[in-house]
This record gives sequence, structure tokens and C-alpha cells, in this order.
Amino acid sequence: MSPTTFEQLYQQREAYRLPLYSARQVAKLTGLAASTVQAWTRTTDLHGALVQPASPDGLSFLNLVEVHVLAAIRHQHGISLQRVRHAVQFVREELQAEHPLAQHQLETDGVDLFVRTLEDDNLLINASRRGQITIRELVEAYLRRIERAADGFPLRLFPAYASVPGFVPDGAPAHIVVDPRVAFGRPVLTATYVPVDVVVDQYRAGDAVLDIARNFDLPAAAVEEALRYELGA
Repeated sequence: MSPTTFEQLYQQREAYRLPLYSARQVAKLTGLAASTVQAWTRTTDLHGALVQPASPDGLSFLNLVEVHVLAAIRHQHGISLQRVRHAVQFVREELQAEHPLAQHQLETDGVDLFVRTLEDDNLLINASRRGQITIRELVEAYLRRIERAADGFPLRLFPAYASVPGFVPDGAPAHIVVDPRVAFGRPVLTATYVPVDVVVDQYRAGDAVLDIARNFDLPAAAVEEALRYELGA
């Protein structure tokens, strides 16, 4: 039997479950401290992990999406960790979701967490209160940065990596994207799929922003965004 290619793994959606990232890499992509990512992906004596790591060796793209969603509901909306745990456990048990924070669209009103149902796009189940049904019209900027397949499976993430207190992304298409199909999940520039680190290496070597942009057929704004992501420039 011939070995399975990465493209075959992608087609089977297994590529999304491969341990491609360290906790430090996920922290950089989500604007969090590495210690926070480690805490969310660690099982304690009292609680299971909020995000179940793909393996002891690393985190998957699905794990990255889960941490991205957690960053929104914890740090941007101030939802208590206890309610987040209740919601995650509810979705895991009741909706049979292996990666509840990635597979279901959790939304919030600032107090509780809700799961949007597939049957009725306007119907949200209150996951943090164990299934109480309510109606909300909530549009979360973080969730709009997850590109999903028709069945809700997360395909690409436009990361919200700024660590500025109170930062809320605008939800618009971004210059940087993470996609397990491209560069083995490394962050790349959306316009041409050039890896961010390749662009930054040329800048470190002394090339000017406009020269790099011409070399890779990129808008200058994309090169500047790569530098902001990698160097905080």
C-alpha cells in the first residue's frame, strides 16, 4: 500500500487534526500568552482540558480554531471560565462534538454562550445553561474570521493575533491566513500564499518593503502586515 499523501489527508479532513503547532505558535497566532494556551490545553485533577490537544506533541488546526474562539469569549466578552466549561461539556456530550469550540458556532450576549443550530439559523441553544433555548441576533467578529465548509467544518482561519487589550477584529478578510492545505499550516499571505516567515526573512536581509512587495507580487500593505505579525513592527 502506498503511503498516504498530505493532500489525501486534507481531502479526508485528517490534515486538520495533525499536530502542526506548538503552544507558543498558537499563542502567537491568537495574541495570547503561551501560558494561557498551555492552561487551556492541559487536563487538571479537577477538570478536563478546555481544548483537547491533537497529541502530546502538539496542537492541530482544529485546536488553533478552538483557542481562537476561546480568546474571543474569554478575553473579549469576559465570560467566566466556569460557564465556558459548562458550554464545552454540554456541546461535547449533547451534540457529540469532538472539538466543540471549532465545530459549532458559539456566540455570546456577554453573559452566556449559545450554539447556533443548523435547522434554524436564528435559533440559539443556551449551552452554558444546559440547553435552555433562546433567540438572539448576535454577530461575533471573531467567528466571522473562521471560513467554514457548508457543513460547518472549519477550513481556514484569518487569525486575530493582536495582543492589544480590548482588541476586536473587524471581521473583514485579512492579509494573513492559516490553512492546513498550504505550507503545512504555517501562516501565509492571503494574496499569494507566500509564507509570512519567507517575507520577513527578506526584510531581515535588508530588502525594502516595496522591493519585497514587487518580488512576490504583493500589495505593500500585505508585507507590512507580515512584519507586524512577526516582528510587532
